[in-house]
Amino acid sequence: MAKLKEFTYRCLVYRETDDSFTGVCLDLDIVEENHQTMEQAILSLHDAVETHLKAAAGLQSPKELMYRPAPRKYWNILQLMTAAQPQKQNIPPEFRLFPMTGPTLMSHPVYA
Repeated sequence: MAKLKEFTYRCLVYRETDDSFTGVCLDLDIVEENHQTMEQAILSLHDAVETHLKAAAGLQSPKELMYRPAPRKYWNILQLMTAAQPQKQNIPPEFRLFPMTGPTLMSHPVYA
């Protein structure tokens, strides 16, 4: 049996100003918005990433489907969240940064 290639994708979940949660897969440009809880956002993002990767696998995993960086605004949010001296007014009050590993997509939260 051929060994499957393993990928790790950077994902984050944060609270919006309206108290909803948004989940973003930074490496695949997948965004899941308007969730009531962080857990819902994580599960929705996980499902979206898994569905995307299964579809990409069906197409022999072309590079353009395996790495599609999210827009700069989400990378800026990550940078603000992980900065040593963050500016409070620009940082969502609650967030979680976590990797997702394929093809099994086991996620192991990393709290920043």
